[in-house]
Amino acid sequence: MSREAGRPAPPASPAHQGRAELRHWRPEPAWHHAPVCAAVVGASRLVMRGLNSLRFEGRERWDALFGGAGGAAWTRVGGRGLLSVSNHVSLFDDPLLISNLGATSYEEVRWIAADHINFFGSRAKGWLFSAGKCVPVIRGGGLEQPGFDFLRERLLAGEWVHIFPEGGRSREPEGRLQRPLKVGVGRLIREASPVVMPFYHVGMHRVLPIGARVPRAGREVVVRFGEPSVVDEAWWAARGVGPGAGAQEAWGAATRWVEGELLRLEAAARGGEEGRRA
Repeated sequence: MSREAGRPAPPASPAHQGRAELRHWRPEPAWHHAPVCAAVVGASRLVMRGLNSLRFEGRERWDALFGGAGGAAWTRVGGRGLLSVSNHVSLFDDPLLISNLGATSYEEVRWIAADHINFFGSRAKGWLFSAGKCVPVIRGGGLEQPGFDFLRERLLAGEWVHIFPEGGRSREPEGRLQRPLKVGVGRLIREASPVVMPFYHVGMHRVLPIGARVPRAGREVVVRFGEPSVVDEAWWAARGVGPGAGAQEAWGAATRWVEGELLRLEAAARGGEEGRRA
């Protein structure tokens, strides 16, 4: 489905919404967005597949969401958006890792939450990362902010959004999951009722360690996919959240579920890595 077929375009630039932190964010379509994004995706695939090795476990579950092996378009199960969630280890888990997950058409590339200082702190950064479909989230700014609203609207429009629910890179030496997760992921799940797809990766802390500016070569990264979950009434009931539940209760339940899924994937992925080393 294209925007011409009815998908709403992103809203106009939020630069006039009174938030100085967002003055360099330009989500509205621009001529340079598609070619810049394509160049970044190509470079990321070279780094991860040419200079390093990338191995997937359970990739068929991901591919099924994108029309089968080699598919490029999120299939929009029941018209829902796709919310993928993963652990966060290096500054450039995205785009280095997520560029290798399938979608190639610019309209099908994910939207992703990004720290407003690291990625939108200057006009040049805003120019680049707006083209990469990054959405600035203000740390400490609460959940009522334009970035979260924008991500929710993208999900409601049936698009793909990725979020790192840890809220920042893990500082644990081996890159283990940083807890507790931020409740923003629970809000998106509650308000957008997407398909949620968790995955966990091991090895990005060796490709781009904290403090490194240039990716290293000769490392292996393993990505383990979980099972996709359709968020509907039955899904909420299985988590003990009824129709009359308050927002905070629902956000918390959804966030705990995401944390549990990522912890299970972490245990399986790291157990497999330790077994291969042995």
